Amino acid sequence: MKQLRVGVIGLGYFGTRHARIYAQHAAAELVAVCDRNADAASAVAKATGAESCTDMTALLARPDIEAVSICLPDRLHEEAAIAAARAGKAILLEKPMAHDAPTARRIAAAIEECGARLMVGHILRFDPRYVQVYEAAAPERLGQPIHLRAKRNGIRSTARRLGPASSILFYMGVHDVDAMQWIARSRISRVYAQKREVLGTGNEDALYAVVNFENGAIGSIDYSWAWPDGLMNGYRAALEIVGTRAAAYLDCTDQGFYTVLDSGTTGGDTHLWPEINGRITGDLADELDHFVTATRAGTPYLQPWREAFDAIPVLDALALSARTGQPVEVER
Repeated sequence: MKQLRVGVIGLGYFGTRHARIYAQHAAAELVAVCDRNADAASAVAKATGAESCTDMTALLARPDIEAVSICLPDRLHEEAAIAAARAGKAILLEKPMAHDAPTARRIAAAIEECGARLMVGHILRFDPRYVQVYEAAAPERLGQPIHLRAKRNGIRSTARRLGPASSILFYMGVHDVDAMQWIARSRISRVYAQKREVLGTGNEDALYAVVNFENGAIGSIDYSWAWPDGLMNGYRAALEIVGTRAAAYLDCTDQGFYTVLDSGTTGGDTHLWPEINGRITGDLADELDHFVTATRAGTPYLQPWREAFDAIPVLDALALSARTGQPVEVER
């Protein structure tokens, strides 16, 4: 079977990593990379051996590119995803699917109209810790879900860097909304959220919520990026689910690796996208390997894009509840 010929649109933190992984993948050929910043595009092209461009339309018009990774900020997903669908490309769209539900619906309509293939990059679906919790929460093992808890905390410099370009919900929260619905085998139907904004980053400092699931379970969500920048690895996360027969939980406070100096202790990435022996490995590499393998074979993606869509109305409801101080029903 021939290699999958791919392009990458958007060469920030994630796009650069996508390009490097494709360039080293035995079943993929990185043909071209694209960014509005010509210097960024040239640097990634030089490092990977791909061609560079600054015009997304030109990249999508190339008949020798079969698939694309779209790694743009949330608010730029609509134009790129719809254009890629109309160009007949298989699409790996970095999470979240969109920055609000109306935009996600327009992307969904284009995917269906064009018969395009879409995979949304929900990396926790490829994290062995979360996958094992999902398996432990199978109904025959867990019984009926009673309650869930998700925690994802980050550092304040991330909130300052993003400013109003994103939000704690869409940049971080989408991970756990998707994971909770996936692991609970049920959609969230109602939310009640509160937030705090005191650090002046242009973003929420913290958002807490109680959520109701269609299957009767209740859940709590704890989001923060008010932690000082000294937080080891820059984030901490946890998730638990308790059922009538059993319970399962995970704790990502650290990743099991430390460097100790007189000035303090630091950690390192051992799961998400660690660079080992010159190659990016871990969850992100597994995610892109799945995209390449399933696209070449014409087989379904691990997560149907409609499940990825299901997280977006929940995020909209959480944002509305935090603004109004009232419970909000999720509208799908």
